[in-house]
Amino acid sequence: MNKKWKWIASFLLCTGVLIGNFLHETGRISIDVKKIVYSSEDLTFMRNVLREIFDKKAHDTIAVSSEPINQELLTFVQVKPYFKGYLFTYEESVPLIAIDHGLVVYTGYSKDTGKTISVYYEDDTTVTYGNVDSFSLLPYTSIERGGTIGKKEPGDLYIQVEKDGNILNLEETLLWMKEHMRP
Repeated sequence: MNKKWKWIASFLLCTGVLIGNFLHETGRISIDVKKIVYSSEDLTFMRNVLREIFDKKAHDTIAVSSEPINQELLTFVQVKPYFKGYLFTYEESVPLIAIDHGLVVYTGYSKDTGKTISVYYEDDTTVTYGNVDSFSLLPYTSIERGGTIGKKEPGDLYIQVEKDGNILNLEETLLWMKEHMRP
C-alpha cells in the first residue's frame, strides 16, 4: 500500500487515542484509552491488524540470518540492581539501537530513571532504557530493526527487560542481551 495512506492511517489512529484520552480525562466517556493501549495484548492485536491491512508482503519473506545489533551495549564495565531493572555502567558513548521491529510505548522523564524510553518489540518483549542522554522518538512511533532509539553518554544506563509480562532477573537480562546483541 502507498506510504501516504499508511501515514494517514497512523495519524488517524494517534488522533483517535489522543481524543479518547481527552474525553476520558474530562469525564465525557468512561473508557480509559490508556489502559487499552498500554496492555501488551492490545498492542499485539493492533500491530497484527495493521500488518494485515498494510503489509501483505511481510508474510511472504523469511529471515534466514540476522546481523548483530547494538553490540556496544555488551561493553559495560559494571552492573548493579536498581529499581525494577539494572544500571549498566559504560566508559564510552553507547547508541541505543532497535533489536527488532517495534513500537515506542513511552518517552518521558521518571524520578527513578530520569529521561526514559520504552520500546515494545514484536516478540512480546518490552525494553525500557533510563538515564538516556538523548532520544527523538515520540510514543506510538514504530521503529524498524536497526533504527536509532537514542544515545547514552558515558555513565550509568538503566535497562529493564520485560518478556511475556515478566521482568527478567539479572541472569536472564544478561542472557537476553547476549542473544539479541551478539558480536
